[in-house]
Amino acid sequence: MQAPAAPTTSQPPVHPIVELDYRVRSWANLLVLVVMASVFLERESPAWYWLLLVFQGVAWAPMARARAKRATDSRRAEHQNLLTDAVIYGVLSGLASFSLWPTTLMLASILLSVLSLGGPQLAARAAIVFVPGALLGSALNGFSLQFESSLRTSLLSVVCFVPYLLMFGMNSFVQNQRAQRARHELAHRNEQVTRQNRELELARMLAESANRTKGAFLANMSHELRTPLNAIIGYSEMLESDAIDAGQHTKAQDLQKIRTAGTSLLAMVEDVLNLSRLEAGQTYLASNPIRPGEMVRAVADTAREQIENNGNVFRIDCDMGTPCVMGDEGKIRQILSHLLSNAGKFTRAGEVVLRAWHEADTQTLVLQVSDTGIGIAPAQREHLFRAFAQVDDSSTRRFGGSGMGLAIAQHYCDLMGGAIDVESEPGA
Repeated sequence: MQAPAAPTTSQPPVHPIVELDYRVRSWANLLVLVVMASVFLERESPAWYWLLLVFQGVAWAPMARARAKRATDSRRAEHQNLLTDAVIYGVLSGLASFSLWPTTLMLASILLSVLSLGGPQLAARAAIVFVPGALLGSALNGFSLQFESSLRTSLLSVVCFVPYLLMFGMNSFVQNQRAQRARHELAHRNEQVTRQNRELELARMLAESANRTKGAFLANMSHELRTPLNAIIGYSEMLESDAIDAGQHTKAQDLQKIRTAGTSLLAMVEDVLNLSRLEAGQTYLASNPIRPGEMVRAVADTAREQIENNGNVFRIDCDMGTPCVMGDEGKIRQILSHLLSNAGKFTRAGEVVLRAWHEADTQTLVLQVSDTGIGIAPAQREHLFRAFAQVDDSSTRRFGGSGMGLAIAQHYCDLMGGAIDVESEPGA
């Protein structure tokens, strides 16, 4: 058995101030190294003074960058590095006996750096932590005070401060350019979003207009199609009855075919209109008491002729004492009619069984239609409840059908909070 792979965690992105501060810190520390070396050369300084100075001037900048990059929050880690800079500069100021120019150089450089990268609040914190660092350095130096600097140290401080200001100005310029690019990019994206919103609003308005047009079309078609079809069915029934009374059985059979075709066409029109209403969200549910036994018997009586015309045996297993339920009886009748219609259409010389029962535990009315027809392959079941989809084109040509009945049945079940499912295996 293969062991599961260990989960991988992605490293968070490094904040831009890490690299920016690394460049500032590297140059500033080198300049401080030059000035403080001049101070230490003028006095007898212990070896660890020089070790601390070399660490601050050479090693601390890459160490601070590496620490910030490894941190989960690189911005916060870099702010901590800036405060550490302030402490180190304070210690060096104390070790230099608070010599005026070196102390001014270090205090100004650290405050300018922190102010530009962390803001006034962080700069105030840096000034605060600079003080204990200076006191620590002064204690290590025996609290020696020597404010005056030699001419060499004073000149080096001034000379080193000029390139620091130039470097600081260049970094500020780079930050400003980056901020301008970010603002331009943000403005461009906002413009794109605004344009897309306008396009979406226009598309929504067009869709609503099309939906209203569709609703008006359905209302008109509902009347324009049903009226002539009902007339055809009604007149064919009258003529068929007259033909039977007159003994014209051949003509009666032809009229029966016309009536059957008209009835099928009317049912298809009803399906198209119902499906369109469902898709447009214009279908509403009624809530009335239903007697399941009476409803099942009524639907079964309507579907019996079609089922038995194909040589099938039609059985009904329904407890007439099933308690009343609340729901939309018309839509439940349509669902059951579609299921029985499919069962009778795809079964030849077989058996169709309609069962109905009430589950007391879940207060659910269960309707089940089973048949011994051609069956459905597992790979074809996922398409079964799609509108206008046919399980098999060959079966459509053989048995007919529009592919709307089961789609409508599923929509109605969903509206009423129910469910519809199928279990089948390919048969004859």
